[in-house]
Amino acid sequence: MTHTTTGTGDPVGSRRPRRNRPGFRRRSPFARVSALALAPALALTLIVAISPSAPAAAHSLSVTSPSLIFQRGQGAVEFGSSAASVSWTITDEQGTRVRGGTSWLSGGKATIPVADLAPGYFELALHAGAAPDPTDLRTSFAVIEPVPDSSVGPASPFGAAVHIGRAGWGLNVLDEARKTGIAHIREDAWWNRFETTKGSYTFPADFSDTMAHARELGITPMIIANGANSLYDNGRTPSSPEGVAAFGKFAAAVLKHYDLSNVEVLNEYNAGTFNNSACGRTAACYLEVLKGVHQAVKAADPGARVVGPATIGIGNCTPADGSKCFAPDLIDRGGLKAMDAYSVHPYHFPGGPEWLGGTGDTIAGLRQRIRAANGGQDKPIILSEMGWPTDTGHGTTERQQADNLIRLYATGLANGVTRVYWYDLVDDGSDPASTEQNFGMLRQPVTPTAANPVSVTANAPKPAAVAQAVVARMLGGKTYAGDDSVAAPAHSVRFTGSGTTRVVWATTARDLTVSATGPVTLVDSWGRRSVRQPTDGRLTLEAGPSPVFIEGPVTGVGAATP
Repeated sequence: MTHTTTGTGDPVGSRRPRRNRPGFRRRSPFARVSALALAPALALTLIVAISPSAPAAAHSLSVTSPSLIFQRGQGAVEFGSSAASVSWTITDEQGTRVRGGTSWLSGGKATIPVADLAPGYFELALHAGAAPDPTDLRTSFAVIEPVPDSSVGPASPFGAAVHIGRAGWGLNVLDEARKTGIAHIREDAWWNRFETTKGSYTFPADFSDTMAHARELGITPMIIANGANSLYDNGRTPSSPEGVAAFGKFAAAVLKHYDLSNVEVLNEYNAGTFNNSACGRTAACYLEVLKGVHQAVKAADPGARVVGPATIGIGNCTPADGSKCFAPDLIDRGGLKAMDAYSVHPYHFPGGPEWLGGTGDTIAGLRQRIRAANGGQDKPIILSEMGWPTDTGHGTTERQQADNLIRLYATGLANGVTRVYWYDLVDDGSDPASTEQNFGMLRQPVTPTAANPVSVTANAPKPAAVAQAVVARMLGGKTYAGDDSVAAPAHSVRFTGSGTTRVVWATTARDLTVSATGPVTLVDSWGRRSVRQPTDGRLTLEAGPSPVFIEGPVTGVGAATP
């Protein structure tokens, strides 16, 4: 999570230690399909509200739509202004003008229909008034194909971290999450908020509202039993036998009260930001807390799932001095017996997610270690935080964030990951230079000021929200079925369910040959479909960083041939 805590577990700030790792034509006689043309790799950034350069704007201007994620064939952008008329322009992800016009307002309100737009990500520019004191507002919106209910269920891999109640995080963001196919949320349950008297629990109204609304939407929460409590261990992360036992009882009480079945034990215990335990940050110290929660939760509900250790980084390494990193130490101490799933936070920005499939301190390496200690059997691996910030200092554009989201799911699911909680659902602020404030797939609402009387009611989408909806619709209900024989930097990953869907991309542009016995359907990362007919059983795909989904009677994908 992104906030530090006081000794009693209250969120008080915004600081996170991150692990930054380095990131890692010839014409064909066959029918040619360009993935780069389907989804141009542009550096998409958006200043939601652009301040007028003139002294004070003469008119107010607001986008009042309760949601800016529209299902195809429905909806209109609602806006208002004190001006009599407002001119506007809609552009696509390439900055190409889609349409524009001037709307005359009635009662200070007007709408712009979007029901006839194809799926995609769009930016809307509104202009009211004239020089020298105009008012300008820019925001984004998305048009998506509906994600089937069958793709959103307990077995779905699609999740997001949430901080409901923070500035800009209303309950409505759960509705937006559900639209994009998110089936799981991860939310903090801060110990000191629930147990204010020893052995007695209260249940905060805002937390209760979050759990209730998630249930209404069919979203499954995983709570984080988190923080500390001034009633135990002098307000430090639980470390004494009494504190550990009380912490376990608290976790079990929260699950029982809300009829939940998923709990993660603490957050990034191996780092100093969230852990001030008197015991320390070691796997041995963590294991005592994990066992305490496991014992209490399983006694109350044997079917509940206990998740840990939620480490920053994977920690599957062996230092040169022969000591053990967190993962091998915890596993060798029998930690797998006290958890139902193993969770990590393998941040890697600005590099892409492909490294997860390598050897050593990777997800594939962790999976091998778990199997070796677990009788050859897998234990579910959860990325309970993973994402890319789009702040100005880390070199990840909004377009790259969206590309990485799709590639993360393809790579993760191919290497044993059962669920990803994208970090996070909504930006935690609006400072473009702040890393912590720019992880979201949705933006903060915009509030007016005297100098800049513009506002946006909804959490406008970034391209990543569109990518989330597309990957949920294309891979929901499908399982990993293998990779095609393409060499890095190209990737072709197969998923099967009702038919086979391939996710194809290349970290640097490569031509690939797609072999097929009939017409092939391509879906780009914006959700746009095209159908291509192979020539002599083959077509050439120009693959790039933006993934393309391929469906149809495909028999193979390989390196391009003359």
